[in-house]
Amino acid sequence: FFGESYEGFDVLHQYAPLVEEYLSRALCVTRLALLKHPRTFAFRVDLRFPAGQLIDDAQTNKPLERFFASLRAKIHHNRKSRVEEAGYAHNTAVSYVWCREIGKHGVPHYHLAILLNKDAFFKLGKFKIGRKNLFNLLVEAWSSALKLPVKDLDGLVHIPKNHAYKLTSDDRDAFNDFFCRVSYLCKARTKHFGDGVHSFGTSRI
Repeated sequence: FFGESYEGFDVLHQYAPLVEEYLSRALCVTRLALLKHPRTFAFRVDLRFPAGQLIDDAQTNKPLERFFASLRAKIHHNRKSRVEEAGYAHNTAVSYVWCREIGKHGVPHYHLAILLNKDAFFKLGKFKIGRKNLFNLLVEAWSSALKLPVKDLDGLVHIPKNHAYKLTSDDRDAFNDFFCRVSYLCKARTKHFGDGVHSFGTSRI
């Protein structure tokens, strides 16, 4: 896909070619997230593998599968704990878009966009290990996925600049800005095709 917009929303066409199937799935996930939660907190995060340290299945997507399973469990526990503390807590679905890219030295990394109920989570919190916040749930989930202690994860969960988006069902501009950002995950460049490992995925549509 080489256009400047997709279904009326801007894309990062400077990274063309983009993969049209990926754009379609990313748009569908974002729309579905807003149907589930009319106030949605969406954010970008990158997951990296430790340099010079062998992770058994880093050449597959099993670490990412473990990350999402762990993150869902941690969010569920967080919401359950909140109910015990306050008597009530908003629940959230965990919607996401991800891509797998291969860096200069053949080491993979992941770019993710995650969408949650803004009434449950509205920010990541301070990017400091050990705090009780959403950022640390991400760190702990990646720690669990890599089977490494949290203290060894410094820099492996990277939060890009301007990472956060507050989406509502009636704010087309915010939706457009977020989808444009996510279109970066849909570029064909740096993806490996034909090696049996998926380079792109989303939560269930």
